[in-house]
Amino acid sequence: MNFGPALAVAFVLWPVMAVLGGQGFAPLLGLTSLAALALARPRLPPAAFALVGFAFTGWVVASEFWAPGELALTSGNLLEGTFAVESGSLATASLALSSCLVVAAALQSAPAPRASGIIVAMLAVHTAWVIASPYTSGFLLSAVYGEDPKRLQEGAQNFGRSANTLALALPLLLSMLVFRWKIAGIVLSLLLLGGAAMAYLKLDAQAALMALGGTASAIVLVAVLPQNGFRWLLGGLAGYIAAAPVLFALLLRALEPFSQSLPASFRSRLWSWEVVIGRMTEAPFMGQGLYATREWRETYATRPEWLAQLPDFWKDYPIVPGHPHNMALQIWAETGMVGAVIAALSLVALGFHLPRPEELRPETRFAVAGLTGAAAVIFSFAYSAWNEGFWSSVAIAAAGIILWHRTLKGAEA
Repeated sequence: MNFGPALAVAFVLWPVMAVLGGQGFAPLLGLTSLAALALARPRLPPAAFALVGFAFTGWVVASEFWAPGELALTSGNLLEGTFAVESGSLATASLALSSCLVVAAALQSAPAPRASGIIVAMLAVHTAWVIASPYTSGFLLSAVYGEDPKRLQEGAQNFGRSANTLALALPLLLSMLVFRWKIAGIVLSLLLLGGAAMAYLKLDAQAALMALGGTASAIVLVAVLPQNGFRWLLGGLAGYIAAAPVLFALLLRALEPFSQSLPASFRSRLWSWEVVIGRMTEAPFMGQGLYATREWRETYATRPEWLAQLPDFWKDYPIVPGHPHNMALQIWAETGMVGAVIAALSLVALGFHLPRPEELRPETRFAVAGLTGAAAVIFSFAYSAWNEGFWSSVAIAAAGIILWHRTLKGAEA
């Protein structure tokens, strides 16, 4: 079975989806999973981490039944072109199923040297786009989004989202360059890394910039702990999710004396987390339900002590703008302690399921570690916990790493 060509097609479209803001990754994953459905054969019985992951998905789906608002699966008419999936639980379940199919197909794929080469080439195209975008943004925005001011603003935001997606792609690209091209690869990787960092600064892509630190930290951890690096890495992330309310409460207290000197955008993020932690007590065990945080309408006008530190136009702005911009806190708020514990256990189980780092080629182990570190940072600062575009890009990137692993392993045989 060769899943390589289908995955290569997905990566050919990767730069396009990234430029358009990343939401195209969800349908791209769905289409790729259709090819996987014809090729993949499920492992029976499923691995322990998969069973716990399915349990978490099931709990998230169930939480929509006690979430605020009306429960609706779909809306519109398919024949009229207005059909849409309204149910967050249905979208989440579909995302989990598609991700499993694509990863399973990659795990069972035959070596695919050409497809693997296409994957790296397309990630290089994406990297070049992001590096060039701050310097050619005027031309690029006009070319892609036209002259409508609203569309141009959307395009500027999409450039930032594209930077976040690149943070997930860089671990695979740089690992392949360093370990396949040796000295030339190291020099090129340093140039690409420096160019990406400069682009992140100019684009004000703070999450992507911090993700470089997450990537480096995870790689160092795996390099220092070649036997148990993945277990420590994923176990640490599990502990972070399980203890998130306590950790962030301590962080808020530690930063309180310095709050006046922090940028307004960062202070607003801290206040959002404070509100989320406070409201967890309303439903600590089961949570308030899927997407409950986007129903929280409290504005800065209700907190005059915070509004006094901000420009007046912030008064009608919601303190929690749709979601907390921290997935761990959102999991706690919407699925409660039950959801957070199951999510943490799934990461622990995955850490024990993965091979020891020393058993993998360096290209693979450092790509896996780097992707995990980058995703953990974006998990903490950027998107909603149920953002389909983000998780779809993680799943496709993981499948790309797996295919490269199988290709390199096949070359050794």
